[in-house]
Amino acid sequence: MRLGIVGAGIMGAKVAAAAGRLTGVEVTAVADPVPERAAALGGTAFADWRDLLDSGPVDAVYLGLPHDAHADACAAASARGLHVLIDKPLCTTVAEADRIIAARDAAGVVVMVGFSYRFRAEWLAARRLVAGGAIGEPVSVTDVIVEAAPDTPAWYWDPARGGGILHLQSHHCFDRLPWLVGVPLAEVTGRTAGDEAAAITTTFAGGAVGGISLSFGRTHHAEPRSLTVVQGTAGQLRIEQGGSLAVATAAGERTESHAGDDWLHRELAAFVAACTGADRGADTGADTAFPTAEDGRRAVVCAAAAAESARTGQPVRVS
Repeated sequence: MRLGIVGAGIMGAKVAAAAGRLTGVEVTAVADPVPERAAALGGTAFADWRDLLDSGPVDAVYLGLPHDAHADACAAASARGLHVLIDKPLCTTVAEADRIIAARDAAGVVVMVGFSYRFRAEWLAARRLVAGGAIGEPVSVTDVIVEAAPDTPAWYWDPARGGGILHLQSHHCFDRLPWLVGVPLAEVTGRTAGDEAAAITTTFAGGAVGGISLSFGRTHHAEPRSLTVVQGTAGQLRIEQGGSLAVATAAGERTESHAGDDWLHRELAAFVAACTGADRGADTGADTAFPTAEDGRRAVVCAAAAAESARTGQPVRVS
């Protein structure tokens, strides 16, 4: 499969490296406004992603663009018959999500959203434990993401381009939590502090409750920290930054480490499998299911609900 990279930043470089570890995948074109970055990843270099879509020798593309460009680029790639792996968020509005889905359906291509936590070994193991009843029925979920970096791109914080904290971090939470416990969200209440912090409470369709805390410091550097705790009727499950998974039940507590897990290899292999119909489960240790545009749309719906709730002070139902 000939893969094009649109956006040769940090994630674009990581995707190119992961592609190099997969049999039958080659990076054949890269688009980036910085010529040196595009050339460094191999293949034919383009300054504009539109030129890559029109002229690049590719079967599929990875899109790592500012959020406000996702809908246009995804729809354009689909119209040219190209499969798409798109960084989260899928886009910034529900109308844009519907446009992406319509373009995908008209072209008959694959659109996969890069919800990376679905491919991390500790999260896959945690999901199997929850589904198997190891902690009973989930009754509460706590999710925390804290980051800090003084050199983030300006578009991150532009409401029209990056959308601030809700479009930077909450999409991961709105996808990974229902996926983890196997129950969709039913209601969202949001509070924000500027565009850099948010506190969100959720209710799941099965009655469980959740709390999401997000913050991104912009004056200093600190390593990302993530903690997810699921309390069940028969035990507790805890996932921490760095691949740690702990399970506590009446029988005791056990901890396993998945440090160094190559989750991006697993994610890209699932994308290739979806595009080619190949079975990649054997060489990745996971099935080939992938996050669809519909999954991305649901996260957009929840993020929009959190923003609406923060504006009105009222909870918002989601479906």
